This record gives sequence, structure tokens and C-alpha cells, in this order.
Amino acid sequence: MPHVNPSFFQSVTERRMRDELLADKDLQRAVRRVDELPGGLGTVARRRRLAEAFRLTRSTAPGVMDALAACKETLGHDGPVEVFVHPEPVIRASAVDGPPETPAIVLSARLLEVLTDAELRFVLGHELGHLVLEHFALPLPAAAMAADTSGGSLRRSVALGLYVWSRAAEVSADRAGLLCARDAEAAASALFKLTAGLSSAPVKSELQTHARQVDALLSEPAAREKPREDDDTLGCFSTQAFGPMRLRALAAFSGTRTFLRIAGRYASDEGRSDDEADTLLERDLRELAPSYLEEKSERAELLQRALALGERVPSSEPARRELGDALARVRQEATLSERARLVQHLTLVAAPDGNVDDTGFLELRRLAESLSVPVWLVDEALRGAAHPLD
Repeated sequence: MPHVNPSFFQSVTERRMRDELLADKDLQRAVRRVDELPGGLGTVARRRRLAEAFRLTRSTAPGVMDALAACKETLGHDGPVEVFVHPEPVIRASAVDGPPETPAIVLSARLLEVLTDAELRFVLGHELGHLVLEHFALPLPAAAMAADTSGGSLRRSVALGLYVWSRAAEVSADRAGLLCARDAEAAASALFKLTAGLSSAPVKSELQTHARQVDALLSEPAAREKPREDDDTLGCFSTQAFGPMRLRALAAFSGTRTFLRIAGRYASDEGRSDDEADTLLERDLRELAPSYLEEKSERAELLQRALALGERVPSSEPARRELGDALARVRQEATLSERARLVQHLTLVAAPDGNVDDTGFLELRRLAESLSVPVWLVDEALRGAAHPLD
């Protein structure tokens, strides 16, 4: 397969969000502060991640290195990339990029034991996609945390927008992985194994379900604009690899003319456009976006006030009553999606790196219960904050 231009697999939505974030002056200052940290953030992260890992070579792992070479050729990446294996019993993969060090992909030993060749190409292609698209130019969660100690802070809309962008970035990386695997079922199987830790992955029916949903949404534009007040809405807040948003995006891209052509399956005018695939991604990301922070309306002001009151544990009885009254109004007047989004945002503000003490965790769960949304939304937000670009 000839290599492809990265613009062919990067989501237009993700590219636009990334460009807008990189243009923000406050975020630029936060990123510079991260770069100025002693030893450099990338070097510290690299040392921590690779301390107990073993670097693979062609002589020690010819199959892995052949798969990497194939992915690099497909994605048009000419630079050096090292591959390490970590002796951990879970199925895990990540990329590490900290110039001037050589970029690296870290795979767990268990992953190499259970993935098929096509699944391995998907995982390597996904991590390579992060490197090719320079996703680590927006270092999460470090940028948000550095801003908190820099004498100023990022606007809430920018800080929360970083996490929404990271979800879109995962979709772009999944597209890169899919191009390398050339098999949507193998890609979905890899995502399932990464999520569940199981060696077998019965994903065909799940993928077909999302493919039918994609077809239905694209055939009825009005359906894409309807309010979402069901389990499908809450699925957008899942940060697991084998989650509804990423499976829906995978199914959508696997049916595009771009994928079919590059994978050698293109015939005539078969397939959907890239714009159609991105339309569905934008629909899902709208559920997560902190748009209410920039709006001027009674509903937006209610959500803004609830976020401001809920981002710190009330220290007095009057403060608790004020927060309780605000949450009661939100529960009564806001939609399920708006309430779920508020819980996610409260969690990300309280724990931008996914770390929170027991008191803070219990308070976040109480907030979720007060808003009549599932408490697992807190766990999902914490997972996404701790591993924004896996």
C-alpha cells in the first residue's frame, strides 16, 4: 500500500480544534511553561515509562518490527521510532514523544501475546498516528496543570476544550490504525482487547450495530439534530477505547471512499464522503463541548453558576445550601446531556490529571447523584484525564 498524506486520515474536526487551541495565547504560555520544566516534560515521562521496558530490535522481534515498518510506510512517516516492550500483565500501548529524544511506542508483553497480526498493525498505526499528527504538541494534562501554577490560569473553556480535542485526536489516531490494519473488525477487536483485557473479542455484531446506526443517521439528517435523552447520549461520555463514540467513528470512516480507495477496495462511486464521517463525530463531540461557558442565556448562566459553585468543596453550611439549590435547579431544568456534561466538567476541573483524593472523589459522586446522572460518569472522566492520548 502506498503511503498516504496525513490530511487523508486526520479528522477535519480534530484539525480545526487543534489549530484553534494552538492559537490561544494563554495556552501557548502554558505549553512554554511545560517545556521549561526541569529536564523537560518529555524526558521525564520517557524515563518513567521506559525505565522497566526492553527495547525491541529486528533480531529480537522481527514480526513487530516488520509491522512497524509497514505502518510507517502506509502513514508516510520517515523518522525513527523505537519500540519497547514492558513486562506488565495487562494489554496496553502508548506513545512517548519528548524531543530531542527519539519517539517511542511502548507495548505491554501481554499485548504481544494476544493480538493478531492485523490487530497489532492497528495498535502500532494508532500510536504512530499520534506521532505523525504531532498530538503531543498539546501536552495533556501537563498544560492545564502548569497553567494553575504560572500566575494565571487557562480559561475554563480552553482547559475543558483540550479534553474534548483529545477525544477527537483519538479518532484520528484510530483512522491511522485502521489504514494500517485494513480491517475494521480487526481494529474493533483490538479496541475491545485493550479495554477488557481479554484474549478473544466477539465484536462483529457490535460493529455491525454501529455501522447500521451510522447509515441511519446519515440517511436522515433530521435525526442528527434531535435532542439526545437516552443511553446513546451517555455513551458519548465513555472514555474507554471500546466505547460508542470511537466505534461509531470507526464504522463511519471504514465506509468512506478514502479508506476504501487506500485499502484497495474502491470501486466506482462506492462509499461515503469524509465530510459525512466527520458530521457524525461533530455530533458526538457537541455533547462534550463546554459551549455554555461562552453563551449568554439563562440556561447557560445556570450551568456556569453550578460549575463555579461545584468546583470547590463547600466549607460552610450556607455554601452547601447555595450549591444544593443550584444543583436542584439544574436537575429540574437541564437535559440529561447537559447534566452529564456538567458532572464531567466538574470532575476535570477538580482532577485535571485524573488524580483525586478520597474526599474529593466522594464529593464528585455526590454531585452526580444530586444531578440524577450515573456516578460512573465520574470514573469515566477521571480515566480520560489520566490517559488523554492512549
